[in-house]
Amino acid sequence: MKKYILTGALLFAISSCSFAQEINTYTTTNKISNLFGLSWEISIPSSNDLISKTSLAGGRAEYRHFLANAPVSFGVGISWNSYEQYSPTQTFTYKNGNSAITTDMDKIIYTVPITALAHYYFNNGRNVMPYVGVGIGAQYAEQDIYYNIFVANQYNWGFVVRPEVGVLIRPNGGGWGILAGANYQYGSNKNDFTNSNGLKSVAFNIGFFLSR
Repeated sequence: MKKYILTGALLFAISSCSFAQEINTYTTTNKISNLFGLSWEISIPSSNDLISKTSLAGGRAEYRHFLANAPVSFGVGISWNSYEQYSPTQTFTYKNGNSAITTDMDKIIYTVPITALAHYYFNNGRNVMPYVGVGIGAQYAEQDIYYNIFVANQYNWGFVVRPEVGVLIRPNGGGWGILAGANYQYGSNKNDFTNSNGLKSVAFNIGFFLSR
């Protein structure tokens, strides 16, 4: 019995050492140092009195630098979204209900958020790496309303915050992969057309990344 116990313990120790060495080699050689990502973004306006139509015309570019001894990265990102919605002839009220106009309208919003990024990763160094993160920075917005022969516009900068979740997928554990995520974005940009308190949206993005 002692012989079998000793033999089993020896085999377990050998296999444990081999497994630990394999994991150590895997995570060391497959950890990411720098990542460049480019993705397509679908954005859904939330609590926006000006436009409610989903935007398919959006994108995102980002850079992330990974810390050597922690599952954390810091970086920068820039996004862009173009919203457009046509409204047939009706009576619109604005400026807190003190003014009204009867006409059709073509409403356009163009946003460019620029953010500093921080992300935390689960399964760091593996082929599938879920993450949570946040982006904080500034957002440039152009908001235009075309009605009859007139146009009203407002261009401004605002504060923006963008919490998000997502995943990095490396099919072969190499220097490229798939980037997918979802985020909620709040920008403090306001306008004189509606009573909306800033620009809010929920967005989904999917694209690819290169890493080393």
